[in-house]
Amino acid sequence: MNDELQLNAAAQPIAQAHLNLKWVLDTNVVLDWLVFGDPSTHRLRQNLEGGSRIVSSDLALCELTQVLAYSQLRLAQERQQLLIAQYRSHALVWAEASQAPPGFPRCRDRDDQPFLELAWTAKADGLVTRDKAILKLKPKMRRFGVRVMDLAELNDLFQA
Repeated sequence: MNDELQLNAAAQPIAQAHLNLKWVLDTNVVLDWLVFGDPSTHRLRQNLEGGSRIVSSDLALCELTQVLAYSQLRLAQERQQLLIAQYRSHALVWAEASQAPPGFPRCRDRDDQPFLELAWTAKADGLVTRDKAILKLKPKMRRFGVRVMDLAELNDLFQA
């Protein structure tokens, strides 16, 4: 019977194996997904529509709101509000990250540190980023139970 259960689990569609996960997304990944419709975010979007959640914070929402208002993006205020609403519809918003333990990795860019701490506090399944400084911290973050990955690695995970 146990072998049969394992076989049935293995036969389920890949998407089923990756539902109800929690992701911390850096702002550039959110822009790729919501603003630019980057094809590399297609599986992430499907995963979120399937029940996984974004772990966010007041600070991350504030940063996203500021970035969406950048003149370079040329987004009307109404569109900005729609994008924030779409993001929030997939988000679990944490008020504040816990104090990181001794030896917790420090990011070179202080603005990115809250994303690392949020992923650790929320016990997220992954922190998805394009930021090279954060990606360099992968081995150190792994020691604290945080999986750091770029979109290609996330897509590979969904195909596994």
